[in-house]
Amino acid sequence: MREHLTRPRPAAGPAVGIVADLMRFPVKSLGGERARRVFIGPYGLTGDRRLAVIGADGGVVSARRAHALLGYRAEMADGDGGLDVRVSAPDGREWAADDPALARELSAALDREVQLARGAVGVFDAAPVHLVNEASVRAMDAWLGREVDVRRFRPNVVVELADGIPFGEAAWRGRRLALGPVELEVVSPTERCAVTTFDPDTLERDTAVLSHLARRRDNFFGVYAHVVRPGWVRLGDPVTLDPRPEG
Repeated sequence: MREHLTRPRPAAGPAVGIVADLMRFPVKSLGGERARRVFIGPYGLTGDRRLAVIGADGGVVSARRAHALLGYRAEMADGDGGLDVRVSAPDGREWAADDPALARELSAALDREVQLARGAVGVFDAAPVHLVNEASVRAMDAWLGREVDVRRFRPNVVVELADGIPFGEAAWRGRRLALGPVELEVVSPTERCAVTTFDPDTLERDTAVLSHLARRRDNFFGVYAHVVRPGWVRLGDPVTLDPRPEG
């Protein structure tokens, strides 16, 4: 068991906000789905990045370079109770994740041989849970003069903080955060990449999003967290923050 699961220390601070949105991405780098409740276990949301697109060399194919992957959407076929994954194309065609026709479709779209395979533990990035502050997204709106779709940032959890202050999450590193009964430890800020420049529905590219983040936030937006105490999280659950820095 991972070491961060062996040191329970409740996030005992006052409620600072609520869980405003929950998202999971059953196939890494593909579009995902929203949920009203999810189970967050030691390695993140159940079903999140359960599968990955694998190239002929055995490496994970990422949307950072294979942007066409963002046009496909993956969802859990059986809702919360199952782990079957279905994938839909931009034109509405659908496949079960293990359908050989899906591998052929993705290979054609990427112009290289790929297949879907079960993601190993660690297929996530710096940590298994990615959080974004709703107020930070709204600050992006102000910078750009238009609404920014939070899905550009591919978060697992969007929190709405009572103080409404953008980028306050940047100070959470090393602290404990509770989402209802689930406890997380924030470990690092999230460095952004070219994926944020693509509209999640049309794939139209807008480099202004990443340009503003690079200039104003040193290219960081959101935070990564490890799971300290697993459990179910629901929309509207309270968010509490341990007032004491770790260590």
